[in-house]
This record gives sequence, C-alpha cells and structure tokens, in this order.
Amino acid sequence: MDDEKVSDIDLSESIAEFTERYSSFSDVINRMQRQYLALKDTYTRQSDELSDVNESLQNLVAENRAVTEFLNSILGSLTSGVIAVDRTGKVTHINPSAMKILGLPGEISSVRGSHYADIISAVENGEFSAVGTVGSGLCIDSKEKRIETYYGTVVTLQVSTSLLKNKQGEIVGAVELFSDISKVKRLEEKLSRMKVLASLGELAAAIAHEVRNPLLAINGFASLLVRDLCHDPSKKAMAEKIVSGVNNINETIQNLLDFAHNDEINKIPVTLNEYLDSILEEFFDSMGPEFSRSCIRRDFIIDDEAVIEIDPHLFRQAIFNLIRNGLEASAAKPEVTVSCRTLPLDKSQSEFGKRLELSGLDRLTEIKIRDNGPGIPDSQIEKIFTPFYSTKENGTGLGLAIAWKIIKAHGGDLCLADHGSDGTTFSIILPMKVI
Repeated sequence: MDDEKVSDIDLSESIAEFTERYSSFSDVINRMQRQYLALKDTYTRQSDELSDVNESLQNLVAENRAVTEFLNSILGSLTSGVIAVDRTGKVTHINPSAMKILGLPGEISSVRGSHYADIISAVENGEFSAVGTVGSGLCIDSKEKRIETYYGTVVTLQVSTSLLKNKQGEIVGAVELFSDISKVKRLEEKLSRMKVLASLGELAAAIAHEVRNPLLAINGFASLLVRDLCHDPSKKAMAEKIVSGVNNINETIQNLLDFAHNDEINKIPVTLNEYLDSILEEFFDSMGPEFSRSCIRRDFIIDDEAVIEIDPHLFRQAIFNLIRNGLEASAAKPEVTVSCRTLPLDKSQSEFGKRLELSGLDRLTEIKIRDNGPGIPDSQIEKIFTPFYSTKENGTGLGLAIAWKIIKAHGGDLCLADHGSDGTTFSIILPMKVI
C-alpha cells in the first residue's frame, strides 16, 4: 500500500515536471514562432526594399548606358575633332572626326592608349594641346596651331582645351576640341591677295593712262628723228633706241592695263587637243629668233574629244605668259614641256574637290608647263603671283599675276607644282564640260 502511494507520488511529480517542461517548451516554440514571423516580416520588407533598389539600379544603369550612347552619338556626329588624355598624356577617347582630320588609319580602338605625341605631330604652336593643358593647368580658347597629319599633309587647326576633374576636384586629364580651318585660311589668303590685286590694278590703270599720252608724243617725234637722221647713222641709232625704249614702255603699260581691266569672260566649248595645238602653233609663229620650235615639247594624255569651256583669247594669253616665262627662265638650251591629262572623277574630287568647290560629278583637266631652268628659291614662292614682283632684270612682274587672274576667272586654279633645281612646273586645273 505504501509502495503504491510512493509510486503515485513519483508519477504525479513526473507529470508535473513534464507539464512544466512542456509548458516551457511551448513557450520557447511560441517565442521562436513569433521571432520567425518577425524575421519573415523583416525578410519580406528587406526583400521588397532590395527589389526596389535593384530596379532603381537597373534603371540607373540603363539611363547611364543611354546617356553614354547619346554622348557617343554626339561625339560621332561632331565635325570637330575631340581627343581626351589622362595625366600621363595617353589618349582615353577620340572621335571619328579627329581620326579623319588627323588622317589616322584603322579603328578608334587602335588609337586608345597611344601617347598624344604619337598621333599629333605639331609643326607650329605645339603647346596649344590637351597635354599642354594637363601640364600647365591653363585652358586654351580658339588658338591656332599647325600640325602634320599621318600622311604628311600640314593643316591648320583651331584648338580649345579644358581640364577634366573627378568628383573630388582632382585633375585627371584634359580634353581638346579642334577644327580644320586650312580651307578658311586659304580663302583668307586669296581674299587678301585679290584685294591687293584690285588696289594695285586701279593704281596701275591710273598711272598707265597718265603716262601713255606723253609717250605717244615722244614716240612720234622720235620716229620723225629716225626718218630725218638717215644721213647721220650714229644719231639715227640713238633715235631708234628712243623708239625701242618707248615701245617697251608701251608694252609694259599695256600689261598694266590688261591686269587692271576686268575682262568679261565669253566662254565657249573647245576641244582641248585642237585648242592647245592651235595656240602652240601661234606661239611658234610669234617667237623671236632666239628660240626655235624644238624648244617646246608636247605631252598630251587626253581624249581627242575632251572639251573645256573657256574664253579662247584670254586663255591663250595665260598660256603664252607661262610658256614665255619658262623659256626666259631656262638654261642655255631652253626647253619647255606642255603636258595635259584628264583626271578621273575620284581623283578630281579627292585632290581638288574642296579647293575648287566642285559638284559631285565634275571632272578636271590638268595642264602643266615645265621648264628646265634653275627653279625658284623657297624664299620667293609666296611672291611669285604678286603683281610687279620679278627676278628678271627687265621683267614687269605681271606675267604670272595676269595668268593667275585669268585662270581664276575661268573657275580653275594656277599653282606652283614643282620648283626644284632641275626646273619649275606650273599646273593649271580646269573643270571639264560634261557632254
């Protein structure tokens, strides 16, 4: 009986202990469940926040990509060149126009990482550059410099630079913006030359008219003296020199008037081969005894049907002036070669399209006149088309100026193609008539 009571007591105690422990376990489970639910809420909330942040980040990346593509599109569309360099002078960015202006072959990626000095070779004012700005910290605004392109052509650039900084305001590089203004510079030079020519022409015409009238009287009286002094050879010779001198002065005056006169251009279509042959024959007939027909060689590489539109009389004068200059400048055995060629369409456009402002279908003819003289010194090249400039003892300095004026009036160009010690070559470029 006592044993049963003890057993019941132990069982009751065990049940009570179990109940207590179960209750504690239930409390733990409930607490864990509450913590789980709280953690689940936190996870859900943070997951939603993370999704929002991720979506914002994706939108930001998309916006940055769109901005980058837009900026790259702008850089690609600019006609000006853009180059960015880091602090060491290495190229980090370059746009297609910069590649084109500098004549760089290959892709943009092949230039990135190159040093600035390896792609731009300055001829004049090289300090006006992105590298110069990085070094000095000074920005440049619309300065001019001359560089040599990849293919050796010297061009004039207008340059502006600016520093590149990071968020902390530290200098990380510089950007250079440049435009090719070579064509503008050529136009300015031509305009300046034309103004000088116009002023000199007006002055020359005024002087020529004032001088010519008294010269006519001198020539008339001197001619009478030549007639009346036939019995006195020495005095007659002196009078003949007066007549000859007056005739030379009259010729110079006529050149002055020709230069000053704004001739009306009456263009007609002519077959180039036939026209050049005819004016060379005229020149042969007008040559003095000091020159022979063998002094002039022909080298025509053109179609027999090639046609140009010119004023035959004025153009003849330009050709005569150039040939006469060549013969007078040549050596003891003077020789002038007149050559002619027709330029293919692609070469016409690539070589002369900008200079002559051709349309997309224009072809050109090139006439070259080469002599075997001593050439022209570099110091005189800029002056050769200037009126009244001559290296000849009795030269008027108007032959080339008149020829240049006539060729320009025909929409062509006259330039010095070669001036080495073995001779000088002048090149006439003229648009062809499309038939």
